[in-house]
Parts: sequence; structure tokens; C-alpha cells
Amino acid sequence: MLKTIALSYRLGERTVSNIVNEVCAALWNRLQPFYIPVPTVETWKNITLDYERKWQYYNCLGAVDGKHIAIRKPLLSGSSFYNYKQYFSIVLMATVDANYRFTTVNVGSMVGFYNCPNQNRYLGKIQKLRMFGDEAFPLMPNLMRQYPRARVTGNYENKFFNYRLSRARQIVESSFGILTARFRVYKRSFECKLDTIDKVVLAKIVLHNYLRTDILSNASIQDEDDEIAYSFDESNFSSLAPNRSKSSNEAFSIRQNFTECFNSNYGSVDWQRKQYKGDSFE
Repeated sequence: MLKTIALSYRLGERTVSNIVNEVCAALWNRLQPFYIPVPTVETWKNITLDYERKWQYYNCLGAVDGKHIAIRKPLLSGSSFYNYKQYFSIVLMATVDANYRFTTVNVGSMVGFYNCPNQNRYLGKIQKLRMFGDEAFPLMPNLMRQYPRARVTGNYENKFFNYRLSRARQIVESSFGILTARFRVYKRSFECKLDTIDKVVLAKIVLHNYLRTDILSNASIQDEDDEIAYSFDESNFSSLAPNRSKSSNEAFSIRQNFTECFNSNYGSVDWQRKQYKGDSFE
């Protein structure tokens, strides 16, 4: 990547590396306090209300996901960055709000969560706020995931839960898709130092939020829909490996409470029945 830029502008590769490092660091330092601020209790509450209003998923702090970013093997790293897909990568972990904006992000390790409110006013048995993810994450009391296929065969209540969760969780997949479609640096493997990769990735994340905020403020609904239609099939992003760790009885009980909520009179929505009758989900 840096060598290509250096040849294009007839600059030294070390000069280009220094410019990229300084610019990416400046973008993050200047824009992060405005577009990815440290979440407060009020921030989490607003995210919860947005998920309920736009995606009909209750008491949700956001969707969490992680992606492998392909890199060239770092010097003297052994197999430290070798993943289950059989190439070298670093992991980008992130959470996303209901408007396709990243709320927390971490490059290379598990994301941290801040100042989460403990309770909310909704729906009795599922009052505590939680996140949700895919099969790469374990089922936990504070993190929901889908029922496995064996648990939804012939079980309509579990199918409705999976549908409602998947409908809300596609936000994080679409966010990564928009990110990779807009910034073509993700179309190939990174061939620079790990510190530079971290700065580039963080700069792209904060620029993504800046542009998404501008779209939400000024663009039409059609413009937003066109952007969300982006795909990252051609990118170097890969999903994390499935997590098969055992879950606690408390986690199973909480997921069952959500299932009962989504199938009840106060938690269900009319179109989920129509979606099932069309046999468009399992």
C-alpha cells in the first residue's frame, strides 16, 4: 500500500509512511471526541430507544461483531497473527448503533464497554440492557445470540426470536459493508507496520461516522438506502470463528424471556407473522 503511494507521487516510502501515520493519528485525535465519544449512560439510553423505534428490538445497547483484516505477516511474529482461515490478520471488534454508526471500536483485542445503565423500563422480565451478536460470541446474560438450527426446526416461537434478532443484527454487518465499500484500502492486504495499520483502521472508522452523521442530517431516505446496499464480498474482511463454549442457565433463561416477549401481544409485531407465512426465514 505505502509503496504504491510512494511510486505514484515520487516520494520516499519512509516519507509516505510518516505522512500516513501523522494524518491518520490527527484524524482520530481531532474527530474521535465528536464522532466516537466515550459512551455515557445517556448515550446508551438513546441507542436503546433507536433500536426499539427502528428495529423493534427491546433493551438493546447495540450489535457487536468482529472481522479479520488481512495483513502481511509481521516480522518475528511466528503464528501469532495466523487465523483459522489460514492467513495472517488482525481483529477489528466494534459495536454499532441503530443508525449504522460505530459506538465502540478496538483493533487487535476485545472491545471494552463503558458506563452501561443497568436497568430500563421495558417489558418486565427483560429489563436489563444487553447486546447481541452472531455465533462468534457465546450466549451470555448480557449478550444474546440466535438459537441453533436444531432448536428452530418446527419451533415457531424460536423462529420468531431468530428473525427479530437477525433483523436487528444486520445493522452491524451493513456497517462493515459500508465501511469497506467506501474505503478501498480494505480491498487488499495491509503491508505496513502494525502500529500504522491500527492508525489507518481507526481513522477510517471515525471518518465513516463523520460521513454517516452528515447523511443522517442532510441526505434523503433514498440516498441512505443506496449506501446501505453496499456489500463487502470483495473485501479482505472475514468473520470470526464460531464460539462453541457452554452458556449458563441464566443466559438460557434470559433468551427464553426474549422469545416469550417477541411472541406475546405486547412484544410482537404484525409483520413478523406475515414474514413467517411467506416462509422467508428459518
